[in-house]
Amino acid sequence: MKKNTTGFIYRTIGTLYFLVLFCIFLTVPASAYIDPATTAMLTQIIAGVFITLGVIFGVFRRKIILFFKNISINLTKRKIEKQAKKQQINKKDDITTEDNKKDTDA
Repeated sequence: MKKNTTGFIYRTIGTLYFLVLFCIFLTVPASAYIDPATTAMLTQIIAGVFITLGVIFGVFRRKIILFFKNISINLTKRKIEKQAKKQQINKKDDITTEDNKKDTDA
């Protein structure tokens, strides 16, 4: 099993090495110009998205927290119900085995 994983690791590293060298040696320098106004506009857009997400989280924080708490509470309830059902089944099995023992003893 270790041979398969080490082979996979070596192939992955080799592939990454090849891709990095491929990207380095076959790139063509671009004579491009990015306008400062464009970068400022992109920065404002990104900042606006993060601020909007922060406001949404702030406004609906309680609802979001309650949503995840309800999910965890429901999962816990289901686990408890399953355990209770198993215990009831085990008790029924114990009772029937005791009844069978009494019948065989009599």
